[in-house]
This record gives sequence, C-alpha cells and structure tokens, in this order.
Amino acid sequence: MNDIFNTIISFLLLYPIVLFILTFIVSKYFLHKRKKSIGIAADVTTFLLFFSVSHVYSVIFSKNIGFILIICSLLLATILTFLDWRTKKEMEVRPLLRKIWRLLFMLLCLFYAFLWIFGVIRYVLGYIS
Repeated sequence: MNDIFNTIISFLLLYPIVLFILTFIVSKYFLHKRKKSIGIAADVTTFLLFFSVSHVYSVIFSKNIGFILIICSLLLATILTFLDWRTKKEMEVRPLLRKIWRLLFMLLCLFYAFLWIFGVIRYVLGYIS
C-alpha cells in the first residue's frame, strides 16, 4: 500500500500536468464552470510545482534550488503587494493572494517547461556524442 502511494506521489511530482487535468475534470464535473475549474486546478497544481521544479532542477544540475524558489516567491509577493498598495487606496487581501498565486503558477509552469526542454536536449546531445 505504501509503495502505491509513493508511486502516485512520484508520478505527480514528475508530471504535474496530470494533477492539473485531473483537478480540472473533477471541479468541472461538480461546478459546471470552466473558468472557475481552471482556477481551482491552477491553485492546486501551484503547490506541487514548487516541489516539481526543485526536483527536476536538482536532477539536471545536481543542485537544490528549493530555498531559492521560496525566497524568489516571497520577493515577488512583496513586490506585488507594494505595487497593489501604491495603486489602490484599500488593499483587498484575497484578490491579491490569488493574483500572486496565479502569477507563481504561470512562472513555475514556464520554468518547469524550460527545464524539461533543456533536459531533453541535453539527453539527446549526450546520446549523440
């Protein structure tokens, strides 16, 4: 039983798009709203992407960047909070956190895709030579 759980977690860690699709399908089934379902799937997947990006980076470059990802995320959140504070008279916390979390989702997805492409190219070039 423990092996099955570890296999599922490892699979989702390597392929977070599967979690995104599964979460989207389940939330679309219950909510019947496409836009809200995409938001829920992005919110759930963002948490996993922190671990996925860190793991893929450590596999490719043999360096751990988990702490750097957290620091960069906090720095990004601080900058967005400051910009929101400067443009609005009264800050709303929930929309601000949602904006930060969704921006982190997009950035982590881009970084994850870049790492996968880089890893595949590196593997192919290593195989050729």
